[in-house]
Amino acid sequence: MSVYYGVVKGRVVVLPENAQLEEGLTVEVRLPRQPRSKLAPSEAAFKRKLLENGLLSEIKTSPPARSTEKRALLQGKGKPLSQLIIEERR
Repeated sequence: MSVYYGVVKGRVVVLPENAQLEEGLTVEVRLPRQPRSKLAPSEAAFKRKLLENGLLSEIKTSPPARSTEKRALLQGKGKPLSQLIIEERR
């Protein structure tokens, strides 16, 4: 079994010229499974190329985004922290 890698152009897979396929042959196209990335498409492609060329050992994903819900402020007892710092420096 031969393996050929092609490039998609206009929804058509373009294979290298040396690919020897018989006319009418049924082929299977497998898409690589990749984790969803929050990187810009150009940055993700750049990092994949570095990985393919052996310049990266892995592509690290960013941590999940923090929650945007509002949190209640805690009310402390006593003097404000800023006031305590000023007094300590005197």
